[in-house]
Amino acid sequence: MSNTNGDTNRVWQVDGDAVVGVGSFHKTLPHNKFGEVDRDAFAELVSATRGNGGGFAQIPLGAPRLPTKPATQLTNPQAGLSTDRLTHSPALYVMPPAPRVNSNTIAAEMTELYWMAALRDVDWCGVTDATTIESNSTLTVGEAVKEINKSIKTALGSGNSAPIPKGEDGSTDHFLLGIDLPGSSSSFTDFSAQTLFRLGFPGDDVGPMVSQFFLRPASFGTQTIDQRQRPYKKGVNYLTEFPDWLAAQDSGMDAAGQSYSKANEDGITRFDSPERFIATLRDLARFVNKDALHQAYFNAALILLSGGAKWSPGNPYHDLGNGVVQGALSSREAGFGVLGGPHLLALVSEVATRALKVVWQQKWQQHLRLRPESYGGLAHVQFNGVKVGSGPVKKRAYGLPDWVSTTKIAKYWNAKNKTLLLPMAYTPGSPTHPAYGAGHATVAGSCVTILKAYFETFTTDTMGIDHIIPFSQLVERHEPFDPPNPIAAHCTDLSTSPIETCSSAEKVDNRIPYKDSAKKLTIEGELNKLAQNVAMGRSMGGVHWRTDNTRSLMLGEALAAEILAGITNDANERPFFAFRTFQRRADGQPKKVLIEGGRIFVDGVERVIPTSFL
Repeated sequence: MSNTNGDTNRVWQVDGDAVVGVGSFHKTLPHNKFGEVDRDAFAELVSATRGNGGGFAQIPLGAPRLPTKPATQLTNPQAGLSTDRLTHSPALYVMPPAPRVNSNTIAAEMTELYWMAALRDVDWCGVTDATTIESNSTLTVGEAVKEINKSIKTALGSGNSAPIPKGEDGSTDHFLLGIDLPGSSSSFTDFSAQTLFRLGFPGDDVGPMVSQFFLRPASFGTQTIDQRQRPYKKGVNYLTEFPDWLAAQDSGMDAAGQSYSKANEDGITRFDSPERFIATLRDLARFVNKDALHQAYFNAALILLSGGAKWSPGNPYHDLGNGVVQGALSSREAGFGVLGGPHLLALVSEVATRALKVVWQQKWQQHLRLRPESYGGLAHVQFNGVKVGSGPVKKRAYGLPDWVSTTKIAKYWNAKNKTLLLPMAYTPGSPTHPAYGAGHATVAGSCVTILKAYFETFTTDTMGIDHIIPFSQLVERHEPFDPPNPIAAHCTDLSTSPIETCSSAEKVDNRIPYKDSAKKLTIEGELNKLAQNVAMGRSMGGVHWRTDNTRSLMLGEALAAEILAGITNDANERPFFAFRTFQRRADGQPKKVLIEGGRIFVDGVERVIPTSFL
């Protein structure tokens, strides 16, 4: 526990009371009228996380939502105690401390989340500073950009490269530059309307918000995977009233007795029609509630394989074109179960279970970080207060920064809902496991790294300059006997008005051609964007912090590198792999990773796994 932010062990003095768990996860445990966890129950939870797994079954349950349904189960708290023969023990991986609950950094993250909730239904294709959060509101995307940029700079301190203050236990409460925010390891690049809610990975700021790998069918053998989905109901959010919120903290369920895995499934009124391709923040939140975790990347692998993407040059079966390079096998042999399509499709799924084991150790046995949903309850009780029985409204001082409640977006939600609770996309709110790290993001980091390593995403010339492979190099066929055509790029649109970068006359379903695809979009960028879409889609639903996502993506990247290193030793052909990282250096460029002979080199320096960042 030495690498945590200390919130789990901290006792807060709140209006003369000793309160525990203020910065920690404790959903489905008993709570008092303010949403504070029962001290004895929390002690049981903490003890169980530090034991051999036998203590979780004895943790007291919170009050049930329905008489016939007890509080829902904790999600797999023993997973991180398992071992694995392809990787190091999950207990050996280390993530940096999460920001503390009363830090400016988490307040900045909450400000972003309040804005995400307000912008869930915005038609993101063609969004500008003047785009309003809803038809009858004066709040705009431009104001979101200004307020989020300002809150991040408040968290960073005076200037973009302010010294990082240390917490009382040595933890850092700052964003990590080049990791958590767009920009470099020395500075933050302000968001714009175009880049709002993106992560700053190579190429993820170019073109439509939604990755091209979400916007087309995927050929799955003789069948076709249709990537359209039925959307959640527009404009409907949940847990915005304190009694409903409090009941969800005790039970982990909504009023119909559904837990997170069954969120929004109690009736047709929770959904809109018809089915469509992902277009809004709420659509991304919908996808990440039901996906099979590795699903988006398996589909991407199918699209790359059917689209004629080239294997990485380190694969001896790489398509070398007209000349045959000495040592290459592609003129006479082809990969299959090793270094071929079946190998890739198995591997892009196989890394997911390793990612989940490692990040579940971080969640339960290490950090036990609270969800944004819980922070909203703290903010509401501290700044608004709650009515206790027939008595007066009472507030509780948890030490959250005052400014988190005075932003334009906090005032908007307070006026609209009469609370500072974070409006959730899901009827029961968050799932019943801690926030840090993020399972979806760790899986995304692992799977996308496998795809970037297996396929050629860049070439390097004799001057050492990287040339990124354009997305338009891929091809597609509408019928198996059709000649290949250059792949089409799309943006998704819910309106009928023309969009500057799209041709609405050619609209099919809610997709329209994106005119600049050949010039700007790259395979690497769209893969990075896919990882970003899934990771930040969880925040768009209200269940994760930005720092959960960014740091977990890089944990997954490091884990994938370890598995790839094993392949370079295990395969008889002795391949090597190369890819560019999510993380950025001081010059704003990603690091370059080379994996060969079982060894991992990052910008020419050997790295030893386990590690959280390459």
